[in-house]
Amino acid sequence: MGKSTIYGNILVDFFYVSWYIAGMQLMISKLQLPIIDRIGEFPLINPTSEFTYCNPTDAIHLYDYDASTRIDSEEFRVRPGDITCIKSGSVYSISSDKPGKHWCVHFNDTPTQEDLAVEIPVYTPLGVNSLFFREQFKYISSLFNNLRTNKATDIMSLEARYRLKALLISISVPSNLIRKNKRSSSSFNWEQLLSWIDERLDEPISTALLAEQANIAPNTLSQKFKKQYETTIGGYILHRRIDKAKSLITATTLTIYEIGRSVGIGDPQYFNKQFHKVTGMSPSRYRDENQQYLNEITSKLATKDGKWNS
Repeated sequence: MGKSTIYGNILVDFFYVSWYIAGMQLMISKLQLPIIDRIGEFPLINPTSEFTYCNPTDAIHLYDYDASTRIDSEEFRVRPGDITCIKSGSVYSISSDKPGKHWCVHFNDTPTQEDLAVEIPVYTPLGVNSLFFREQFKYISSLFNNLRTNKATDIMSLEARYRLKALLISISVPSNLIRKNKRSSSSFNWEQLLSWIDERLDEPISTALLAEQANIAPNTLSQKFKKQYETTIGGYILHRRIDKAKSLITATTLTIYEIGRSVGIGDPQYFNKQFHKVTGMSPSRYRDENQQYLNEITSKLATKDGKWNS
């Protein structure tokens, strides 16, 4: 598989991921690849006391525990599966009542021109998509920490940089869309509407019901949505349902029928048809291929020192 295909697939898989939270945002280049300094899974040392650190590089944390974290002047309550993106030079602290681990990537990706900058939200709760992010971090770590890899030129290091860039862009997309919306309307809030959809994927969702939530006419909402996201409301909801189904298929032992019901598509035949329409394969085949992929990744975990775990 070519690197451009890998990059594109990750972007498509995560086009709809995350919510925007205001704060001191990390800015990355729209065109250049990040330079990875280190990546690995690290334990939280002395979790009952506050740990404070000043980042020499940009950093991403993917948490596997409940904690309070402060980044400069802002405080967040993070849960397993949440991500924080911290700008170089920021002072941050983490405190938790229980021990735990988090994936951490330190990197540099400074934009060369202001008009090419992409804004990354400080805090992103990934929800059901956290599994894919976790496995991507594991795989990026295995690529980057390979002892045979020349960090400057090796093809494995290049793939690691492409994959990290794709993840960064994927969590930037919603915040960019929300900022555009805020410039065009001070009263209409896309963030709240999309979050409302995500919380009710197991329920029937109609345009009329969404229009009621947004307090505008159904036809007006449809037109605004198509202009804002370049897809229909029905197309967006279907892709969100299939995204959630993909995570459940990979991470749980639920039957395909149970997964279809949990994402609001109770008819097994119709669920299979819609899943194939979006992914190009049946739910059963998707489970077989991705569970095999996850089993292979297990042996490639990095240690807390960011080294190969042979």
